Parts: sequence; structure tokens; C-alpha cells
Amino acid sequence: MSGTSTDHRSLASALVVVIIWSTSFSFAKEAIDHLGPWLFRCYSMAIGVLPLLPFLRRSLVDLRQMAPLQRRYLLWAVTLTGSVVASLNMLALAYFPASSVLAMMYTMPAFASLIEAVARRSWSWLTLVAPAAALAGVGVYSGDASMGAGAVLVLCNAVVWAVGTSLSGRVGPGLQPFTAVTVQMLIALLASLPMLLVAVVAFDHPLPVPTPSDGVGILYAGLLNGALVFWLWYYAIRGLGSLRASWFTMFVPILGALFAAAFFSERLGPRELLGIGLISLSMLVQRAVSRRPAAPAR
Repeated sequence: MSGTSTDHRSLASALVVVIIWSTSFSFAKEAIDHLGPWLFRCYSMAIGVLPLLPFLRRSLVDLRQMAPLQRRYLLWAVTLTGSVVASLNMLALAYFPASSVLAMMYTMPAFASLIEAVARRSWSWLTLVAPAAALAGVGVYSGDASMGAGAVLVLCNAVVWAVGTSLSGRVGPGLQPFTAVTVQMLIALLASLPMLLVAVVAFDHPLPVPTPSDGVGILYAGLLNGALVFWLWYYAIRGLGSLRASWFTMFVPILGALFAAAFFSERLGPRELLGIGLISLSMLVQRAVSRRPAAPAR
């Protein structure tokens, strides 16, 4: 397979990831409100694991055959991304508008850029401008929602996701997308069970029967936003590198805002448009960063 065709497939994978992620929060919001975050997550992870069961044995063999350092990077990456980040997203969606969670969560590329700059000890003024524009755009877009404990939760979650994404990139060419997504979904399912048990036993959370509308959200979250999207995500990381792949996700709040405004009656006014403009500027600056080497820090 040529480098060009691999790059094109990785780009296509990243774009499909953007489309799925930009719509997933809106589809999941109603089901999370009805079922509660932990029951919804348990259902969706169980559905997401099913199509991956035929790959389970091969994935475990691949995992055992990896070099110890690469295996450690992968296990940390899939646990942070698939369990910690996703669980905190469920909590955020239970209490905040989907568009605000989308916007604040996708500050991840800004944090990933800073992590990479620190790791490489390499800086330029553009490496600071791009994350600053992204964070400013998200802050403007979110408005009042960007203040308070909820916003801090989502932004901290974005930092954790940036760490997981950077660790995925450090696995290197040996990153196998099927192995990564299978292990991630299995860990996520196992991690969701005690959380559901705590919610039921300690907090007396009810277990409502899913409605047909809930079923759509569960299927979307488990199959499209679970097994499929993360296979594509790890494929994109392997082909593009973690930093380049992460900056594609800046399209998510833009498309997500347009989707939520068109189909879920969420407001998209001048402030939101200004925020989208700043986010778009950050992507253009980051593209410039990727085309020139950063000057080493003095």
C-alpha cells in the first residue's frame, strides 16, 4: 500500500469520525436524560462489544505480542479514552446542553498541541496562537456555560482525552485499530458495570425500560459512536499521527452546532458564530504550524 493511498484513507477515516462525533451528543442526550448516564452507558457498551467479539481472541494475542512499552501506552490510551473520558462525557450530557459539551470537549486538540510541544521541547509563536484561538473560540461559543464547575469538569476531561490521544500516537506504526478498539470497548463495558451497580444500590437509581427513541440513541452510541468510530479514530491516528488527527476534531463543534440548530432547536446566534469563527481560525493556524518546523525553545 502506497504512502499516498494510506494518507487518503486516514484522512477519510478522520472525516467520518468528525461526522459521527458531531451528531452523537444530540442523539444521546434524550436517552441519557431518560435512562440516566450509567444505564445508558452500560447498554451502549454492551451493544458496541457484540460486533467485536469475533476479533477478541486475535486482539488479545496482538496485545500480548506487543513490546512492553507499546502495550503500556496502548492500555493507558484506550482506558483513558474509552472509560474515563466517555464516562465523564455521560455525566456532562446529563446536566448540560449537548452543544456546550461538544464545544468545550473539543478543546482537546489545543491541549494535545501543548502536550506535544512540551514533549518535543520545541516552540514557535504559532504553537501558542493555535491553542489560544481554539480555547478562545470555545469560551465565546459556550458563553455562560463556560463558567462554573460543569465547565471545569468538561475541560479537565478534554485534557485527559488529549493525554490518551498522545499516548495512542506513541504506540507507533504497530498500532492495530481492531486491537485498540476491541480492548477499549471490552474495558469500557467492564468499567460500566460497577458504576451502574453503585448508581442502583448506593443512590437508588431506577432502571427504566428503554423506549424506541432511547434505542436509537443506544444503537448510535454503541455501534456508530463506539465500535465503528474508534476503529476509524485509531486508523486515522496510525496514518496521520496523533496531533494531526486530533486537529480534525475541531470540525466537530462546528458541524455539531449546525446539526443541533437544524434538528434539535438549539440556538445559534452571533456569539456562537463568533466562537465558530475563532475555532476555524485556530485550525488554519494549526495547519500553518504543521507546514513549518517549530523553533527550539531557548
